[in-house]
Amino acid sequence: MNLQKISIIFLIALLIVSCSGKNNGTGKTSKSSSNEAYKSKEDYRKPISWGKKNVIYIFADKTIWDYGRNKIKQSFEREFFTTQNEKLFNIEKVDIKDISRYYKFTNLIFFADITSDKPVANYVKQLLSEHVINNIKTTGSNIFVQDELWARDQLVIFVLGKSAEQTLLCTFDKLNFLFEQFKANEMKRLEKIAYRTGVNKQEMNYEREHYQWQIQLPKYFKTFRRDDENNFVSYLLRVEKYPDRYLFVYWENMPENNVSKKWLFEKRKELVWKYYDEDEFSELDVVKENATFNKYNGYKLYGRWQNKKYYIGGAFVSFAFYEPEQKRAYIIDTSVYFPEGNKLRALLELEIIAKKFLVISQDLE
Repeated sequence: MNLQKISIIFLIALLIVSCSGKNNGTGKTSKSSSNEAYKSKEDYRKPISWGKKNVIYIFADKTIWDYGRNKIKQSFEREFFTTQNEKLFNIEKVDIKDISRYYKFTNLIFFADITSDKPVANYVKQLLSEHVINNIKTTGSNIFVQDELWARDQLVIFVLGKSAEQTLLCTFDKLNFLFEQFKANEMKRLEKIAYRTGVNKQEMNYEREHYQWQIQLPKYFKTFRRDDENNFVSYLLRVEKYPDRYLFVYWENMPENNVSKKWLFEKRKELVWKYYDEDEFSELDVVKENATFNKYNGYKLYGRWQNKKYYIGGAFVSFAFYEPEQKRAYIIDTSVYFPEGNKLRALLELEIIAKKFLVISQDLE
């Protein structure tokens, strides 16, 4: 690894996040909504990142790790409600002497006191320009976020302070921010996977012509149930040894906004019983929340579904909102069936696709 080149990268391409909550850096992380944009922005001179995508590899000296371990683990290994509670990430503490084995892995985070002469601190200081070190001395602590530092699809984060205490205080204050950075990077990776073969143009054209809405549907999603007379269509992606992924859209003309948590619960119950061959769910197995969906304020319903007819079950996430110009209520629903394994990443991929939903204005037709 060429330390001089890495130092230059830090000067020009960092997202710097103050522990006071302000972005005081000049670099920005860029996020795109299309696979074409990803292709154009990726640096193919770098190798693809490797290692386990569900593991965040941690470098920290003993004092910081001893005091910070429990809170860091609790935040990074938070659970999501599916058929069984699942973690998006696990953490693994690794020795800095093994950095040559790990530096091209997908998720890396360094915690360091820049005034220390301990191994992690010394390694990090070799990477930092004088500009960055002075920044930390002035502010007391900062977080530095770098996309694709050593490999494509990689996220590297440095949490640095001018003492172990400052580093820990910054860490504890920004635990949710740190988790969300890694989650966003994983969502970006999942989006690239979802759209790597392109989109289903035929179905998208049909949606635009018949429904006054459109979803950027990945190429291999096929129509599963279509009932145009009753404003319902669902899609399915089925690949051997991977989760079955379902997505449906339902819309209902509604002169006044009567969308609510109760409406979403009851309407979804009715729809999945009818179109998914007697799927069902209970109050005890779901969570109801206020939520935003793209630009709309609405509601989110998620949890576990079952089908007693076939003795199967899975997980789902459903969004509902009101479109005032069309005077329509919408439900965008995603669900997964995969008894062999975890479902969380499939649900997140479906959420990415669901949020490609676009209302087609009559003025544009």
